[in-house]
Amino acid sequence: MRNSLRCLAVAFALLSFGAHANPDQLSEVLAEAMKDGNEHTGYSFYVIDSDEHYGAMQGTAAPDGTALAADHMFRIASITKSYTAATVLRLVEQNRLDLDARLTDLISADFDNILRGDKYDTSAITLRHVLSHTAGLYDHGQSSHYIDAIFSNSHHVWTREEQIKAAAVWGDPVGAPGEKFFYSDTGYLLLGHIIERTTGNTLPLAAREHLRFEQHKMVETVWERGDSVAVPNGKRVHQFLSGRDTYTWDPSVDMYGGGGLVATPRDVARFYQLLLGGKIFDQLETLQTMLSADGLPPSSPYRLGIFEKDYGDVRVYEHGGFWGTLVFHEPSSGTTIAGAALRQSDYPKLVKAMVSFLASKQP
Repeated sequence: MRNSLRCLAVAFALLSFGAHANPDQLSEVLAEAMKDGNEHTGYSFYVIDSDEHYGAMQGTAAPDGTALAADHMFRIASITKSYTAATVLRLVEQNRLDLDARLTDLISADFDNILRGDKYDTSAITLRHVLSHTAGLYDHGQSSHYIDAIFSNSHHVWTREEQIKAAAVWGDPVGAPGEKFFYSDTGYLLLGHIIERTTGNTLPLAAREHLRFEQHKMVETVWERGDSVAVPNGKRVHQFLSGRDTYTWDPSVDMYGGGGLVATPRDVARFYQLLLGGKIFDQLETLQTMLSADGLPPSSPYRLGIFEKDYGDVRVYEHGGFWGTLVFHEPSSGTTIAGAALRQSDYPKLVKAMVSFLASKQP
């Protein structure tokens, strides 16, 4: 009840500011939305609203008490999927990939054999199915076996093959291709693999090239392993899961296309603003394909690398990440807000704060 009243108070406060809320007022309201007595509570938000760009942050980035700043970077986890999907779609518009291509023709014989050995019909699964989480692929990342393995040895260096094999051992196909939406990190590991086979380059370098990080000045976005640039010393924050500091956990737990990027909320907001503004692709039709529900199960909230969701009167394109990261783009106003919490358990607060912010801008 106490949390419900707090959220209600936040919503009313934001609504009172109207469409012209200033950064200081928003900082106060976001702080109220994220309030908690725990010492690890902290957050970072960044807003791109027409010509206005501003952030709000609170907490410490490291055990030495360093205050969170706009240039501090987070493991953004599954938000990476939007970047992976956009890279695939860039290859599609270059006629190097086809959304209707069969999975069996796109992946290595070893991976194909692993999947076929678990009764997947890889000749019926298409690239579009994998992008839209409708391939019927089990998700190794949701398995209790995987969570237990990570907690028992957080420094283990996982390979893509090891994770795909784990998906085949721990679970079975969850449906026929195209039948239903089922979120699968395993599918996005395969997409990372497909990008590498198609380009002859590593996923980090291929994505950096085809999404034109340098041209778009996305200098605060780095693949944690295998990139041509490194995360600057002292700039990656300490993120917490069930009270544990995960800073030293090996990034391979979430690295091969389903996750892997480290970025500031500022750069995540910038990417989504570019993506939904039609600046990442060469052709408008590619963005329309990414956002289209055509051919997808009627109840699916997922498009190609991005969610489309309604929160009351607020409709957004969005993606979240396991560690407590989230980005919204509200198409009617063109506003983008990205946020990250230090504690994974604060993700629901992140959602409420960002929804309340966007609701305040509704006419």
